[in-house]
Amino acid sequence: MSRGFSLAGLLRVKSLQERAAAEHLSRANIARQQTEAREHRLRRSLAANDDVATDTRTLAAVAATRVATRSQLSDLRVLAKVQDAQVEQARAAHQSARIEEHGLTKLADAHAQREFARALQKEQNELDEIAVRRRTEEPK
Repeated sequence: MSRGFSLAGLLRVKSLQERAAAEHLSRANIARQQTEAREHRLRRSLAANDDVATDTRTLAAVAATRVATRSQLSDLRVLAKVQDAQVEQARAAHQSARIEEHGLTKLADAHAQREFARALQKEQNELDEIAVRRRTEEPK
C-alpha cells in the first residue's frame, strides 16, 4: 500500500494562500484601473470645459469648478500612487505564495513518482516470485 504525502495538508493550505494572494492582487489591479479611468474622465472633462463667461458670476462659477476639478485630480493622483504601492505589495505577496506552493508541489510530485516506482517494484517482485515458484514446482 502506498503512503500518502505527509505534507498534503500544508500543500492545500499553501494553495489556498496562493489563490487568496492572487485574488488580492486582482482586486488591487482593478481598483488601480478604476482610479486611472476616473482620472482620465476628469482630465477629459477639464479639457473639454468650453464655458464662456458672460458676467462675473459665471466667471467665478467656472473658476470655482476648475479649481474643484483640479483638486479632485490631485486627490486622484495621490490615490493612484497609494494604489500603485498596494499593487506592488500584492504582487510581491502573490509571488512569494506561488514560490512556496511550487516548492511543495514539486515535493508532492517527487513523492508520487517514488510511490509509483515502489508499486511497480512490488508488482515486479511478486511476478518474479510467481515465476520462481512455477519453476521449482514443475516436475522434471
